[in-house]
Parts: sequence; structure tokens; C-alpha cells
Amino acid sequence: MQAIAIKPQQATSLSAVSPIWSEWLCEQGLTRLIQHPLLVALERNEVSLTTLKTLLIQHSHYSRHFTRYLCALMGQLDHPEDVLALMENMREEMGVDGNDRITHAELYQRTLRVLGVSTADEAALPEAAAMAQTMFSHCQNSDALVGLAAMCLGAEAIVPIIYHPILQALRGKGYGEEATEFFSLHIEEDEDHALTMLAIMKRLTHGDEKRHALATQIGRELIECRIAMFDAIWRQSLTFAVAQAEQRDKGGRFSSADFWRVPSRLQVHLPDRLSHSQVMQVSQDNDATFSSQRKHKVHIVDLPSHTISMTVGRLDVTEATRLHRHNYETLIYVMQGEGYSRIGDRNVPWRAGDAFYVPVWAEHQHVNSGGGECVYLACENAPMLQNLGGIALREELGHTGV
Repeated sequence: MQAIAIKPQQATSLSAVSPIWSEWLCEQGLTRLIQHPLLVALERNEVSLTTLKTLLIQHSHYSRHFTRYLCALMGQLDHPEDVLALMENMREEMGVDGNDRITHAELYQRTLRVLGVSTADEAALPEAAAMAQTMFSHCQNSDALVGLAAMCLGAEAIVPIIYHPILQALRGKGYGEEATEFFSLHIEEDEDHALTMLAIMKRLTHGDEKRHALATQIGRELIECRIAMFDAIWRQSLTFAVAQAEQRDKGGRFSSADFWRVPSRLQVHLPDRLSHSQVMQVSQDNDATFSSQRKHKVHIVDLPSHTISMTVGRLDVTEATRLHRHNYETLIYVMQGEGYSRIGDRNVPWRAGDAFYVPVWAEHQHVNSGGGECVYLACENAPMLQNLGGIALREELGHTGV
């Protein structure tokens, strides 16, 4: 059995361990934990935001009882000095170290709030509930060694392995200190807590091989409980990913048969392309076709939005669009020039810096009445109607004459 100790900065590599926990944690169990696909994906920021939120919620179902575990454990200790040693951990958890710090539980809840979720959003997975129950049961055991092994080997000693990947994922998704403080704080502090518990465990085993074997077995049991919870979360993540892939294969369209796929929360999917460089400078076939149909220059913003569109329209001096109408709303911002728009039976004047609104199915026409080119930005909800079943309509009503 290899000696184990975890360095926070290299928590995902077994080669980073050092001989502090000699013969207390087995290499096989630790390797399975370190190499768990969920933790590896978190470290690489390759999990969806939905999966990260699920992990945090499920972990909360377990970790929110931490002070209860600790109180139950201290109740089994015979020596006052051991109780006092663990009280330091309790003081930090409760935020009563004299520095006006909030409790660790509140820090964790703040993380959830920043991510827009709460523990109530999801029921505890059976695996998360089992881990919480196993920990509490061991901490209530009249043999203090059992609770110490569960808390030390199954929680405190492996905190960097669990929290470092989560911290990397949160930072990778752009979250700041409000969301990450809980995890960075525990990575820094929990090694000392583990060492305190280890010192008590060594006294309680008295060199007895059977007692030592009991402690290591309890540690393995808690690690396996945690792996089981990670397995469940990872399976859920893969199931959702498969459903998303199937939906893409169907062209992104849903039917009555897909009703069961409605998720409980939104999931972030970052497309490969998030920008369209130099919209007005780069000529595209679609721009030419659209401009020819509309009888004036139009540049289509090519971005993967499913609900709104954006175009840049241009009108030369005295030029006007064709009279037309459509069943999607339009917001227009004038970037350059001046003119007016006929909207229904009204004339709406505008100049650079103005914005105006075109209601659904209102006849309208835009006219450049200034002395230079007019450039305007139009945002419309046509893609939403197109994706609802191809019900976006546009009708040309007249020529471009003014």
C-alpha cells in the first residue's frame, strides 16, 4: 500500500501524493476517485453548467449536515483534549474565529445562489442520501475510531481531490470569488483538520493491526460512497448529452413524443462560433441574395441564435426600402444618417442615435432623407417563429419609390 497525502495544486495526479498517510488510504481506491470521469471533466472544464449545478446540489444534500457529523463524532470522544482539537474545525465551520467570517454552510449557499440554484431544486439522489446516512451512522458509532476514520479518510483528507476540479470548473466558466471562496478555503484549511484527526486515530489504534484495518476499511467505504454518487451524476450527464445529440440529429425539432425531455433547468451549450468578424466588410452570398430581393444593401449577422436575428441595413442618399410587412417584431437602431419610416399611417422621423419599433404586420418603409448614407441595425424575432414551425411571414407590398 502506497503512502498518500494530497497536494491541492496537483490534486488530480496520484504522483503528487506524499507519505503523510502511510497505510491509511489505499492506492486503488484513491486512483479510482482521482480518475473518475466526472472529476477529470471538471478539471478540464468539459462538463456542462447543468452537470456542475447538479453536482453542487447533490453534494449539498450531503455536506449541509457536516456540523451534525462533527458534533456526533465529538460526542464519542473520551478525552477532552481530543474534543478541543476538533472544536477548532467546528469554529471554522461556524465562522466564529473572531474575523467576522460567515459560516462555511453560508459560503456554500452563496455559491449556489450565484449559480442560480438551491438544494431544493433537486431531490437527493439515492447515492447522495446513502453517503450522508453512512457518514452520520459512523460518526454516531460508540467506537470513536469509526467516526474519525469516516470523517478523516472519507472526507477531510480527500478534500483537494474533490474540490480542486470543482474550483477549476467554476473559474473556467467565469465565476469569481463569490462562487469559489468555499472551495478555495477548504482546500487550504482541511489538510490541517485531517492531520488533527489522524493524530487521534493513531492513539486509538495503539498499533493494533485489527483496529488499523477497521479504520482503513471505513475510509474505503466512504470513498466508495462518494464514487457511487459521482457515478450517478455522470450517468445523468451522459443521458442528457445523448438526448441532446438525438435532438440535433432530428434537426433540433421537438414533437409530442419528446415531452418527457423537458429539463428542470437550463443548460449552457457553447457553440463553436460566438462571433461574426467585420460584418459589413465581408461579402457573403446570403447578403447579396437578400440585398437583391430587398432592393437595398443588407448585411446579415451570421450567429447561431435561435430566437432573434440581426441585420445591418444601408440606404444610399434618397434611397428607400420596399413597402413591406411581416409577422415578427422589429427594433431598429440608427447608426448613421437620418430619414423617416412610414409605419402604418404614421411617419416616424429618425437620425443617428435614435431607435424605433415596428409592430407585427404593420406596413412599413424606411426612407433616407439626409445628405449621406444611412446605416441602421435591425433586430427581429423571426428565427423564433421559424423554429416554431416555419410560421415567420414577410410580404412585399410595393416598390422602393418615395
